[in-house]
Amino acid sequence: MSGAVIDRATVADLDAIDAISRASVPGSWPRQAYADELARPHATVAVARVAGAVAGFAVTWAIADEVELLVIATDPARRRQGVGHALMAGVCAAADGAGARLISLEVRAGNAAARALYARHGFAVATTRRAYYADGEDAVVMIRPRPDRP
Repeated sequence: MSGAVIDRATVADLDAIDAISRASVPGSWPRQAYADELARPHATVAVARVAGAVAGFAVTWAIADEVELLVIATDPARRRQGVGHALMAGVCAAADGAGARLISLEVRAGNAAARALYARHGFAVATTRRAYYADGEDAVVMIRPRPDRP
C-alpha cells in the first residue's frame, strides 16, 4: 500500500502537479490551468503525499449536487503502489461527505487500468463519446451514484 496522505493542494504543489501531469496525461493541462483551479470556489485540487512528496493529484468540480472528476494522475514512479486508489477513495469520501448525488468522469476507452480502478470504486459505464479526444479515441463516461441513494 502507498501510505499516501490525501490533502488539499497549495500553490507550493504546482511544480509537482505539473510534472506528474506532463508525465501521465496525454494532452496535459498547462501549469497555469492547475493554478486557476486552486482559485475556483467550486474546484478541489487534492494531492496524495507519500513521505511528504506529491505522488499524485486529482481535480474535481462540485456543481449543485454532483461532482465531476476532471483529472487524476499518479507519478509514474509511484504507479501500482496504491496512490491512485487512495486518491479515488479520497474523492469519493469527499463527495459523499458533501452530499453529492453522484460523481462523473470521462476516461479514454483504451485506458483499462483506470477503468478498472474506477469500477473498484463503484463507477459504472453510462455512455461512450465517440472520437472525443483529439487523436480520435473514444471517451467512456462513468458514473458513481452515492452509495446510500438510489
